[in-house]
Amino acid sequence: MRRVGLFILCFMALVAMRASAGTYTLTDGAKIEGEPVSENDNGVVIQTADGTDLERIPFDKFTQESIRALYAGAKSAREKALIEPFVEELPQERAERKEIIVKPIQTPFRPTSHLGMTALFGSPVGLTLLLILYGANLFAAYEVAIYRRQPVSMVCGLAAVPFLGVLSPIIFIAMPGPQGAGEEEDQRRFRPTPPPTDIAAVPSQDSAAGESFVPAFARSRAPQPEGALEEEAASGTPEPIIFQRGEFSFNRRFFETKLAGFFRVVPGEAEKDMVVYIKSGRGDFTGRRITRITPSELYLQVFHDNATADELIPFVEILEVQIRHKDSV
Repeated sequence: MRRVGLFILCFMALVAMRASAGTYTLTDGAKIEGEPVSENDNGVVIQTADGTDLERIPFDKFTQESIRALYAGAKSAREKALIEPFVEELPQERAERKEIIVKPIQTPFRPTSHLGMTALFGSPVGLTLLLILYGANLFAAYEVAIYRRQPVSMVCGLAAVPFLGVLSPIIFIAMPGPQGAGEEEDQRRFRPTPPPTDIAAVPSQDSAAGESFVPAFARSRAPQPEGALEEEAASGTPEPIIFQRGEFSFNRRFFETKLAGFFRVVPGEAEKDMVVYIKSGRGDFTGRRITRITPSELYLQVFHDNATADELIPFVEILEVQIRHKDSV
């Protein structure tokens, strides 16, 4: 019985060896039947059914079907790594499709109260925009009051009324300026006359060609009404020369041309007894010299307690400029 069992085992091993053997086709059409027994970088050794080992055959001599068969029958990872570079297309497993889970969407909360204009200005951003618009309306009212020569307190006070105040700058800018007696007085003040012959010409600081320059207050002296010459002669002080906003644009060019003599450190004969009187939105200032000027402001040398100081006056705040005698201040 033992011999019979041993015979059966040998027979089964032979059958298994036969089953592992295969047929491999070469690129030249030749077919080889056997089992791969040794594989390296130079190729594979195939053992035939009768136990004979053939010469090592390079992998590039096998067809793609035979290469795939060798790759499928490889017994170790090393053998697969040797054959894999010669396989043109390896069979790939189909990727499993992931299941898409659709989650329910939670809609945002919608407010049901405090809607409309109140909600617009209920947020910090809305309040900030409201304050900016309110301040811009007040500034516009201030500029309109100066331009139209209206009381600043009245125009800005009406503009401060919430919601309805936006109409204040529009109404006052559409109104005509003050006329009547004031207009006749302005024409009397600003009517140009020839300069007096006793005032010497003073060279201008801005003249590049060395041309002579006559001070503005000497050129723009208005004709005196009846009795004014006698009063002026009795008092010994000339009448002030007045420039008002609306009739003149107060900018750097205005002061450099009309008040050029007041830029000198040492005043000339025409300016030594005269002072500059400026009315502005934040007060009145009197000085003898303009120390510095920029495109948007000037510095007037004023007197405080027997001492001098440079006062900064922006052009936008100036309402009126006068050239007076020092004794009339």
